[in-house]
Amino acid sequence: MQAYAKDGLTRREFLVTSATASLALGLSPYLQGCANDSADPTPTPKETLFLNGAIYVDADHKVANLLVRDGIVAGIDVDPDHYPRAERVDLGGAAAYPGFNDSHVHLITMAVAGSILEPTLGLEDPLAIAAVVGNRCKKEAPGTPVMGHGFKLEDYNDWTLADLAKIDELTGDTCPVMIADQLGHSYIVNSVAMQMSGIDDDTPDPPGGVIVRKEGKATGMLRETAGALVGNAAIFSRVQDARVKPYAIGLLNQWAKMGYTSVMDLMGGPMGRTMKPELCRELEREGLLPLRINYAYTFFSLDDMLDFDQTKEDSPWVHFAGLKLFVDGAAGQGGAWTSWLNTQGNQGLHAINTNDEEDQKYGEQYNIYRMLEKSEELGLDMHYHVGGELAIDAVLSAIEAVQQQNGALRGKHTLYHLGLITDGQIARMSALGDRVIAGVQPSLHWEFQQDETAYYYGEHARGSYPYRKLRDAGVTLAFSTDYASNIVPLCWPTEIMRIALTGAGDPAANPPLTMRDMIEGFTVGGYATTREARVGKLHLGYKADIVVYAKDLYTLKPDELGPNEPAVLSTWVEGRQILPL
Repeated sequence: MQAYAKDGLTRREFLVTSATASLALGLSPYLQGCANDSADPTPTPKETLFLNGAIYVDADHKVANLLVRDGIVAGIDVDPDHYPRAERVDLGGAAAYPGFNDSHVHLITMAVAGSILEPTLGLEDPLAIAAVVGNRCKKEAPGTPVMGHGFKLEDYNDWTLADLAKIDELTGDTCPVMIADQLGHSYIVNSVAMQMSGIDDDTPDPPGGVIVRKEGKATGMLRETAGALVGNAAIFSRVQDARVKPYAIGLLNQWAKMGYTSVMDLMGGPMGRTMKPELCRELEREGLLPLRINYAYTFFSLDDMLDFDQTKEDSPWVHFAGLKLFVDGAAGQGGAWTSWLNTQGNQGLHAINTNDEEDQKYGEQYNIYRMLEKSEELGLDMHYHVGGELAIDAVLSAIEAVQQQNGALRGKHTLYHLGLITDGQIARMSALGDRVIAGVQPSLHWEFQQDETAYYYGEHARGSYPYRKLRDAGVTLAFSTDYASNIVPLCWPTEIMRIALTGAGDPAANPPLTMRDMIEGFTVGGYATTREARVGKLHLGYKADIVVYAKDLYTLKPDELGPNEPAVLSTWVEGRQILPL
């Protein structure tokens, strides 16, 4: 079988203008139950035989049938007559693939945010959003946090005390408010939220963040990691799991509906920690968890890493997968850490130190070398937000130093985004072998954030996010959505495929990938970011995670792909049918 690649016409489908509308879906019954309703689900038939369709056991091999026994692949191309009691799943000409893994998503974070979010219907004016949020504040008990979402500014540092006064007027003096921008990397908070968080005019900027000030006074605009100062103290700590639960169910069901059978949930972000694996395990116990969850905690300093092995808390479908570090800011806001100036006249933001001299400013707590030494000592897998070439260099240099020091790498290291990576850095990633993975998001960076990247980086933006170069160099690609910064219509695997297969309509700048690349990146590549074994393929002894599409993806042209095009007919996790019931 030959992998398919063909240039096609560009089409920018922004069915939702902001993640606000996406979050609002959390209340919607995506499906009438994505798992069994009781805590004692009906056992999966002992044997299930999939046949009469295109069955791909990996990105390269198609077979006639597949036998699953107790959730594990037990036979390939078997004689059906030898298994008369096996339940038959007649695919009717449809196509089955190993279940897809979204290797970078923030579903639990978005569920927490959604539980206190007042839908702002795609509004981009912060004051208009604050007016809507203020009406919600009037209905809540004093001290109850409320969020808004969706603003976008050309200069996030140009926020004034007069703007803060207007926000305070609209939201009152008892309701802590946080309004996140479209990417979730800059935040407007009111005075109540700052007071609850202990932020005053003398509060120092945290590493990798900025408290925007005017005339020496905090304006309520928080950039990057500064958002965590309010998120942790005044917002997320006040949200109850019971309130989050229906939003989590809605979002997890939606991801199952899109064909994902597992996710890598990076719990937390620059606005704070939203660590709720216990909620996911509760859903698992109740039979309401529609897919497997691997999760990584966001950390901000060396102390956060001490004694941080959570594997003892693992349950069958909820697995600890390591830690995530924000090395720099969002490229879509000029926050990528670069050696050259962006159009705002700065080099972005960074949250780590790279040498002992810098330790004099922030201390050893933020030294990337000490962090990686500790992660390797603990055997942790690491996940890094890196956009600019200085951020990428800092991480690669630390990985190389630790590898040379120890002789080998114990953990896996996934670098996400890689927007302004250089050819030399691609070669370095390749040389580090399969312990270093590229986490990529074509729909987010080639489509949704294309204009913003060009705005901040000019000519440097052309050829940014060079996923084809990474693949050609032999670097493992793990495809993902980065939902939180992205929007739901661009999170369907088939929509990501369409964009990647066409180079987002600009193949000169974004050399297209192939369908084989996509299947591999959503399966083997995606699972490389987890600690799971025997996943990502449908080989003998592997978990029977399966997604069934109405048509064979390898036979389709790019313009035949899109949200639920072709339709997802069913998903199976460890042999259990999740969709449809």
